[in-house]
Amino acid sequence: MTNIPPYQFSTQSSYPAEMARVLANQWKKKGVATEYLPDQASLTTILDVCYQASLLREEDDPVRCRIIYATPAHLQTCLTDQTRPHVLAFAEPTALSAHNLRKLAGAADFYRSLLAVDHDAGGRLVIWGMAVTGTEWVNRVEGNRYEGVQLPENLVVQAVRPGHLVAASGYSRVLETMQGQLLTDGFDPFRSAWIADRFVNVRESLLASLHESQTDPLATRVCESFVQDVAQGVVRRVLRLMRNRRRGGMLVFLPDGSHEDGTTEDWLRFRVKFQPNELTMVYRNLILRLVSRALDVGRPLNLQELTWNDYQQIRDAELRRFDDYLIEFGHLLADMMSVDGALVLDHSFRMIGFGGEILGDTPVQEIHRAMDIEAFQSVVERADSAGTRHRSAYRLVNGLNQAIAVVVSQDGDARFVAHQNDKLTYWPYLP
Repeated sequence: MTNIPPYQFSTQSSYPAEMARVLANQWKKKGVATEYLPDQASLTTILDVCYQASLLREEDDPVRCRIIYATPAHLQTCLTDQTRPHVLAFAEPTALSAHNLRKLAGAADFYRSLLAVDHDAGGRLVIWGMAVTGTEWVNRVEGNRYEGVQLPENLVVQAVRPGHLVAASGYSRVLETMQGQLLTDGFDPFRSAWIADRFVNVRESLLASLHESQTDPLATRVCESFVQDVAQGVVRRVLRLMRNRRRGGMLVFLPDGSHEDGTTEDWLRFRVKFQPNELTMVYRNLILRLVSRALDVGRPLNLQELTWNDYQQIRDAELRRFDDYLIEFGHLLADMMSVDGALVLDHSFRMIGFGGEILGDTPVQEIHRAMDIEAFQSVVERADSAGTRHRSAYRLVNGLNQAIAVVVSQDGDARFVAHQNDKLTYWPYLP
């Protein structure tokens, strides 16, 4: 198994010069061409200006914006007219400053546009235009097919909320600063073996249903990881939506059958509990239809096995509609997760209910913070150092060892909570 670096963060406050130095190092580690990154002094200025702008308010709203360090030529390199951003150049560029970002952020909405920055003839950093991307990039998650507006590998800085910056190469995250800390190496529990093991029965059931309908022994088979990648893409999207909305929430996965064996009644009091019919199994029905269509479309390609990479290369109008259905399903889950309490699904993504109050009064005294994605190494923390929502998740998972809880805070912090290696453990989520 590939060794995944542990969650790393700086213990000191993240000043612009330090941020610039670490960002330049991370940029090189990721193998992105240095031509897409400004010189060190300019990089420091860009980060400083974005950081200061994030602390300002305009008409009582915090400043949120995205900037891209790019020339007009860079933005014209993005594939075709349909996939490149719509660029609007200013007749007179304006100096890059926190004040000007505050004034322009309203026109360049965070979700729809970037402000384009470059050096002018005199060497000053200026805002020379806007690059309109539309909102589809919000639904883009790692590993999923994306057919929206593309970006070159140039530096993009997002001022997400006060003091919270994300530096990226195009859409690929490189560095994040939050609560005075630099978040460098990604920490993604979705890459772990333990999560895959928890859902193995569901995947095997889905694949068995698909393969039973195939009469041709030479027909294309479905790779097991394909089903896993689709499901994880849905959850990634939900978490991204919650973080972008700056809403706290909790998502709980219980073993299949929990809605019938008394588990939910013993541990949860719902604001809304759904009738357990086929309509709550919309995800399973959707994935079965999606894979069946992908096999039909992929059959002329003579594939022995349909993988996620193969699926991403297939262009088909009906598959695109299924992609849209998955996006809408993710939005539905995020909406229900935004209600105070827990959104509860089973491992098959059956929707059990939302607004769930976690019952039980047995306190959890300590929890282990994973230092690697399999939690082979961990450090002990006091459970009461976290908020009420986190402590409720700890209490539930401590009592139901097969449950998985994902907790998102209003400040964007996200944690996976599970019982692993005989220890109650949490993993920070930094994709």
